[in-house]
Amino acid sequence: MNREFIEFLKSKISIVDIVSSRIRLRRAGKDWFGLCPFHREKTGSLKVDADRGYYYCFGCGAHGDAISFVQNFDKISFSEAVENIANSHGIPSPYKEKVFADPNKPIYDAMTEMKNWFIKQLNEPMGKNAKKYLASRKISQESMEKFQLGFAPNNHELFKHLRQQGIPDDVLLKTGAYNRSKYRNEMVNRYNGRLIFPIIDSVGKCIGFGGRILGKEDTAKYINSPETELFIKSDHLYGYFLAKRGKTREIILTEGYLDVISMHQAGFDGTVAPLGTSISETQINMCWNVCDNPVVALDGDSAGIKASYRWIDKMLSLIRAGQSFKFAKLPQGSDPDQLIADDHADVIKNAVSSASPLSDWMWEGAFLLYPSETPEQKAAIVKMLMSKAETISDVAIKRLYVQAIKQKERDLYYRKSKTPTRKENIRPVVSVREKLEKIFIVTITNHPYIIDKIIESFTKLEPMNSQMQRLKSKILDCYEDYRNGETEKYVAAISSLKKEMEMEIKDAELHARFSGENSTDDEAVEGLAKLMDKYLAEPIVAADLQTATSSLKSTFSESDWQRLKALKQEIISRVDR
Repeated sequence: MNREFIEFLKSKISIVDIVSSRIRLRRAGKDWFGLCPFHREKTGSLKVDADRGYYYCFGCGAHGDAISFVQNFDKISFSEAVENIANSHGIPSPYKEKVFADPNKPIYDAMTEMKNWFIKQLNEPMGKNAKKYLASRKISQESMEKFQLGFAPNNHELFKHLRQQGIPDDVLLKTGAYNRSKYRNEMVNRYNGRLIFPIIDSVGKCIGFGGRILGKEDTAKYINSPETELFIKSDHLYGYFLAKRGKTREIILTEGYLDVISMHQAGFDGTVAPLGTSISETQINMCWNVCDNPVVALDGDSAGIKASYRWIDKMLSLIRAGQSFKFAKLPQGSDPDQLIADDHADVIKNAVSSASPLSDWMWEGAFLLYPSETPEQKAAIVKMLMSKAETISDVAIKRLYVQAIKQKERDLYYRKSKTPTRKENIRPVVSVREKLEKIFIVTITNHPYIIDKIIESFTKLEPMNSQMQRLKSKILDCYEDYRNGETEKYVAAISSLKKEMEMEIKDAELHARFSGENSTDDEAVEGLAKLMDKYLAEPIVAADLQTATSSLKSTFSESDWQRLKALKQEIISRVDR
């Protein structure tokens, strides 16, 4: 066995990609979980550790690396598993026990040859205008190389080069990059004079191109490869090969090539784009293979809103428990590429972090896109939304969507058009209490090993929020496993809680950095110690606040108003301290 090659292969592959290509995985913190394929089970007990390149089943004990997973799942020999993985990633393998003949190899080779030639031209004098255009869009050299951007000069040099490489016309026609002129019977490259965006599939192979015209010519601004034996646009996402290896493990869907490149450049390394105006079932599942709640961040104009709303129908038919989509609302008339070029990446970050769930965007988008001035028009929208909800295949989710629409309809009916008074704007003290409880529980889920150090304080916690009460009970149940020495079982159970706490985690980390995964366990313990001091002292302030509120309701004097503001400020300072 060539041990050196085995280690090289492991360094080039992602076990998450290998396993998720065979079974469905869901992310829980840094790890991934799914139904173990090696024994029957109803709850996912197979853990995949991306950092260690290792999988382990808490149910049957199956474990190993990516190669052993393929070997056991596909029921093949070790060398066949190595050959399989190497072949799927385009890596030459020393194992030849099984030959994987790919009839499309000549087309792949031609695509690679063209891609490399385009890249070279971008850095030659002929690519000067293309580079100037990219500079005007603030695309860095690093990003050009990362996305393998190129340029196609308006001449026949590429065809000559490909002929010298021995690539025949029939293969060039199959790439989709060339067609035969009806008038001169000569081969013509459809991308001549364009900036080139190579389209890379999920294993890193070039399968097509996008081309943008430079200058004001009487032709389409963008053209994409026609569908070929390699390229079916509904089966791929631009940028996916990079996104699924990104550090953020968060998919953000945008509209075009430059949006994706700019977003990656700004640190949103999970950004992808469909290769058309619609989204397919395959593309939706590709997004879910990376994260459970991808974010749609299309342009903030009417076209972007309409496009995102068209996608809802396909998404509704596929959503299932724990997996859906969110929708980020960008400023009117903006797009991700331009916002980043104008140094407004923070606007995108805020829009993504506060993205609306699919259930809310259904309602919001409908009232943005359709007339809603009269009762009849509003009733038509509600009827349409109900029909959309009926397309949901999961019965439990469908029922909840229908209930949500009915509740929003009631809110719409009873809504009063008046300006809130100062009294109506006062936030009740319970919201601060709940914030403290949320931070405490999120800190434990992100730092499960600190449980022994804070268990006494944690047991004293009496959450007012029913969700937090339930999570507290679950954590205490898991703690029994920890006390019994079943550490891995305890950590896996705590990690699984994160799947139902996505919004709570984001909210808590905004107010208390120590609660996040990036802080150390010691920082988390210290932060919780201070938090408990605030938590235990709060009832005293709360009692004063209740008295002041009651007095304000009866007199609404200036002195009572000032006293109430002072008490509220004290509570705020306790949270922010």
